[in-house]
Amino acid sequence: MSDGIEREYRKTRGVPSTYLVLMAAGILVSVNAARAMTEFGPSAWNALALVVWLVAIGRVALEQWRAHTSITADGVTVRGPLRTRTWAWSEIYGIRVEDNKRGSTPRWSGYLYATDGRRVRLPHLDDYQLTDLIAEVADLYATAVRLGLTSPETRPDVEERIERGARRRKALQRAALASGTVAVVMFALDFWMILADRPTHTFLLVLCLPLLCLPVFFLVLDRVGEAQAARQTPGHA
Repeated sequence: MSDGIEREYRKTRGVPSTYLVLMAAGILVSVNAARAMTEFGPSAWNALALVVWLVAIGRVALEQWRAHTSITADGVTVRGPLRTRTWAWSEIYGIRVEDNKRGSTPRWSGYLYATDGRRVRLPHLDDYQLTDLIAEVADLYATAVRLGLTSPETRPDVEERIERGARRRKALQRAALASGTVAVVMFALDFWMILADRPTHTFLLVLCLPLLCLPVFFLVLDRVGEAQAARQTPGHA
């Protein structure tokens, strides 16, 4: 008799429109870059565009058709675009539903939290594939507790690591946005230099400089986030 914990989440619906648009754009850009290199010879920009878009297309395709989540009494197995990982229930702190906050599909996804605080998205355990994601995750968690596979007790040390990870993700997102802003400004500067008939350094300004700014922004924003969290901690002087 089934214990109710054995479940598998795969793609059951069509590919979301946002992913289809991304793949179509990637194919068009890749074809155009390949044609340009064939006609005018290799260039750093065309080669970079071809590699980046081919990687993006490949990742989306693998995530849609290869990735899935398998849950048994032994643990949770996540088959991603390239690798497969398994967590025993003793290594799992909980499974939660979280807002992706990207305005895309899926909007809500299930995430596994390990006892070390790491967060892993569970492929296709989301509101696009399931009609009632919250009910599904609640039933899954209740079944795991009933079978003694996990505990409903809250562990302050793990919660602290989870919160720390959330702050780091927020810092990285803001750093990426700031680096993107730098890239836009540098693109405008490079365009002005072209119009002014001045020497340009497009590769360095538009690509290298924003990439160099990314870790700097992240370190600064991460430190700011930790300082704010420390001030909000009860008992902080």
